[in-house]
Amino acid sequence: SPQAIVMVSEPAAAGCMPGTDCDKEGCSRGACAQPAPAAAEPAASAALPAEAEAKKAEGNAAFQAKKFEEAIGFYSEAVAIAEAAGAAVPGVYFSNRAVCRASLGDWVGARTDAAEACSRLTDPAAAATKKAFFQKARAELRLSLPEEMEATLCMAAEKGLREEVEKLLAAESKPAAAAPKPAPAAATAAPAMPPAASPASPASPADEAAKAKEAGTAKYKEGAYREALAEYRRALELLPEGSSELRAPLLGNVAAACLMLRRASECITACEESLALDPSNSKVRARLASAQVASGDFAAARATLNEGDVAGDAALANALKQISATEASFAEAGKALASGEPAKALSLYADLESKALFDYPPLMLKMGRCYLELKQYPRVLNTTQQILRANPQNVDALVLRTEGLYRNHNVSADSKQWVEPLEQGQRLLKEALSFDPDHSEAQALRKRLRFLCTKHGELKENMDSREFEKGQQIIDSLLEQCQDNPAMLASLYAERAKASMRLKDWRAVLKDVGQATYRNHSLVQPYLYRAQALQALERHEDAVKELESLFSWHREESVYHKLEEAKFLLRKHKRANYYDVLGVPSVASQLELKKAYREKAAEWHPDKKGHLDEAAKKNAEEMFKCIGEAYEVLTDPVKKELFDKGYDLEGINEQIELKKRRTGGGCCGGC
Repeated sequence: SPQAIVMVSEPAAAGCMPGTDCDKEGCSRGACAQPAPAAAEPAASAALPAEAEAKKAEGNAAFQAKKFEEAIGFYSEAVAIAEAAGAAVPGVYFSNRAVCRASLGDWVGARTDAAEACSRLTDPAAAATKKAFFQKARAELRLSLPEEMEATLCMAAEKGLREEVEKLLAAESKPAAAAPKPAPAAATAAPAMPPAASPASPASPADEAAKAKEAGTAKYKEGAYREALAEYRRALELLPEGSSELRAPLLGNVAAACLMLRRASECITACEESLALDPSNSKVRARLASAQVASGDFAAARATLNEGDVAGDAALANALKQISATEASFAEAGKALASGEPAKALSLYADLESKALFDYPPLMLKMGRCYLELKQYPRVLNTTQQILRANPQNVDALVLRTEGLYRNHNVSADSKQWVEPLEQGQRLLKEALSFDPDHSEAQALRKRLRFLCTKHGELKENMDSREFEKGQQIIDSLLEQCQDNPAMLASLYAERAKASMRLKDWRAVLKDVGQATYRNHSLVQPYLYRAQALQALERHEDAVKELESLFSWHREESVYHKLEEAKFLLRKHKRANYYDVLGVPSVASQLELKKAYREKAAEWHPDKKGHLDEAAKKNAEEMFKCIGEAYEVLTDPVKKELFDKGYDLEGINEQIELKKRRTGGGCCGGC
């Protein structure tokens, strides 16, 4: 029957680095019992997140450094990330983790992970498949489970891998005492003559139950736990009433299959029924404690073990130690989360979820809280969705999901959609309060969301009616209520900058834009507001730099046009004002321009500045040149029109040249 799930300590087995060649005897270019690059596997229902692969790579690096516990944490986190994304977890994740557990002497854990890897790796040509079978068989060898090891070798034989797996086992320091294969019947033995045919008697219910149990055990050894559970339950139904001696171990088998399927509550029920019939079965007692730990009931697990002979039974004593280790790890994760180390806490929680606390909703809530602090809001929503599917009345999950919606709020404050996630959160909190009307956290959060929605409606009304000062006051009240939400703060500061722009308070615009971009640098509109404010303050060079920076990462046509316009305004700002140079109004006639030109040219002619120092002479030459340019431009109708539009001399010449190309040459203006 399936064995009790307990931990057995044994010296770590040395191995080669994942993905490298090994010179050990029995290892052929990475065919050793260590993690290897993932083999090709069937397409998953969702794309495997790149972060999961990154965690697997970190696990490989930790393994190379012989930090096996850290490697287990990384592989467990990779599994959790893949499952949270709805992707099929690659078998190599479990295979790699099995190697690490084996290196720490955790043969039960290694066997469990290897079995999971075997069920997921389907390509017999992949090195990871062979390694998974080897890890499972080696763990069963170390746990003294010869029948189970033989079943594993038979499964390997179906994929044509038995001979290679046996070679790897033979290279172990403790050669596998493999169960002998059934010997063929002797060819010389004379077949016994069958007895005379007699009418076949129908099989008794007890015989049918025994057959169903055997079928279930065969399925269990293959890793087909659902089919095994169905056979065990069928066997229970076939047993006649009063067969307590047969029913007790069979209930233990049901519990084992349930535990492998991560159905802790069903396992607990089966174990309790089995122990009621046979309290002396230590395997079932250890299994019950494992299921109680999986449900987070450490006190019940301790009580269960203490009811047995802990002092005289190594399995029960080891299980008791594992409870203490699990409790310590859970407490350590809680301290890490409370002290602002959500990444460390998440790694610990993920390892606990994969190894021990797999049916404990509060643990998933803790992981969801870690995701919230790490700003991985989609994972918060995914985690709470899983919890609520199992228990729609979980108030803490409803509150955490609302926080995820609130924190993930990245809609612009001038959009009607700004209130949608807040209204959705209010509906969730209303549902939560229907289950627990006195839940203070749900009450406070719902009150805040209602306030934000109400004030946003008032803000929109004031902005639409051009009551910008009142709009700023409303924004100030909104800012006070969402200090814990950087994304929402950014959108509100951007909206306040917009109101300041309407009021032409350019310095306030710059201040609010700085607040917005500090909290969310991916917003585009605040950078445009800043450029406009800089132009209004005649800081044109700064405006060009701002838009060039924006265009470097947000290459949109609208930003490009803004940049070109800013460059044009910069050149306009730097150009000489030809009307001021000649001292004439913009409506001066040709005669007035000519007269002004002669007077200015005579005043600034270099020949009249010979008595000045070199700097003054140079200034006079530049002024005399500028006077000539002014007269040339203002007396040419085409050039004068371009100058009045804001072009400098270089821009004027470029436009004239462009016009010549379009018309195929020719003269224009006064040429």
